[in-house]
Amino acid sequence: MTAGLQQPPLPAFIKLFTGIAATGLIAYAANMYERQHILSQLGIRASRTLLANGVTDGAAAWRSDAGWTHRIARLSGTADPATRARISKQLAAKKGIAGVEWVDR
Repeated sequence: MTAGLQQPPLPAFIKLFTGIAATGLIAYAANMYERQHILSQLGIRASRTLLANGVTDGAAAWRSDAGWTHRIARLSGTADPATRARISKQLAAKKGIAGVEWVDR
């Protein structure tokens, strides 16, 4: 070993690992507790915007293809390209929505 450099004692690693694990567990629990409420509010915003633009068969999903929950609205419904562009712009401007993409059912 090089003079002056010592490995930290093992308990420091245990404390670090315990802190990281506890932080991850708290973050996961908070996500599970709040996710449904947040997605519900985002869904209400998307539904209102779709209906206001005449898309009565529209739907919004908040999961990626891999199954991850995210704030990108994945929209479907019968709408022409101009209506889709208008809805995308309106939704992207709403608080909490990170982006919009249209998908076919």
